[in-house]
Amino acid sequence: MAWGSAAYRFSQRNEAQFVTIQHGLQTPYAPPLAFGTHLLAFSQADADFWISGRTDVTAQVVGSQLFWEASQQPAVDPAEILSTPLFLGQMHGAELPRASFAYSTLKFTRENKAIYRPHPSEKDKLSLLTHGLMDRLGIEVDRSQRPLNQVNNPIVSIFSTGVLEAAIRGVPSWVYHPHPPQWLQDFWGRYGMSPWGSEPTPAPQLPSREPAETIAHILTQSLEN
Repeated sequence: MAWGSAAYRFSQRNEAQFVTIQHGLQTPYAPPLAFGTHLLAFSQADADFWISGRTDVTAQVVGSQLFWEASQQPAVDPAEILSTPLFLGQMHGAELPRASFAYSTLKFTRENKAIYRPHPSEKDKLSLLTHGLMDRLGIEVDRSQRPLNQVNNPIVSIFSTGVLEAAIRGVPSWVYHPHPPQWLQDFWGRYGMSPWGSEPTPAPQLPSREPAETIAHILTQSLEN
């Protein structure tokens, strides 16, 4: 985007190292890394996926700050887990057709009497019309926007990071799509996400050091060199 492009041009003019820090889970729709990038990745699997055999890009594994912060939340007592699943909305996304998001959402929530939690970005007219349709179909729509770390319902989504955040807290979580394309199945496998109907998603491995601290150390060393 604009700021990233400006930073890259600045780094090239000054012969400085250009660093990209992974901020979310990677799909095939993520933009390619800029030429000569040094990537700070969540995991080796993410680094290998994003680099895809290129020789001009280097990488280090630092872990996910998002998951680290989730791990600092108190673990949920199994006795406090509610029975009604909460389906995390992603209808704002561009990775799947809108119809695919809507069909999967409606099918799961109706068949499992689940609550639908819209993504905060679902503010467009089509999303709001879909929310209204859910109301008419008797699907409960959670518009409270409570922080996810305060939710004790089992979590289900197509490919949201919330699935892994919940797993870290000890909340059962799954992914769901009635007809997942191959890239989505590969995505689930790379992050260890469990499809609905199987054992819950295991918590991802966390580094021994906070990722933000590791990133600060790497950048400080780079400046000193």
